[in-house]
Amino acid sequence: MLAVLVLAGGAVLHLAPLEWAAMVLAIALVVTVELLNTALEAVVDLASPELHPLAKHAKDVAAAAVLIASLGAVAVGAFVLWSHLAR
Repeated sequence: MLAVLVLAGGAVLHLAPLEWAAMVLAIALVVTVELLNTALEAVVDLASPELHPLAKHAKDVAAAAVLIASLGAVAVGAFVLWSHLAR
C-alpha cells in the first residue's frame, strides 16, 4: 500500500526518469526479498515441522533481509522525494 502512495507522490512531483528507476527498483527489491522470505519459511516449515533453533534462525535471518531491503527502499524514497519537496 505504501508503494502505491509513493508512486502516486512521484507522479504528482513529476520525477525524472532516473528517479523513477530508483524508486521502482527499490520497491521491486523489497517485493522480491519478501517473496524469497515467504518461500524460505515454507521450505523450513516443510523440512522442520517441529520447533528447532536452526529453523528459527533461518527464518529470523530471512526476515532481517526483508527489513534491511525495506529500510533501503525508505532511504531511496526519502532521498528522491525530499529533494522535490524541499524546493
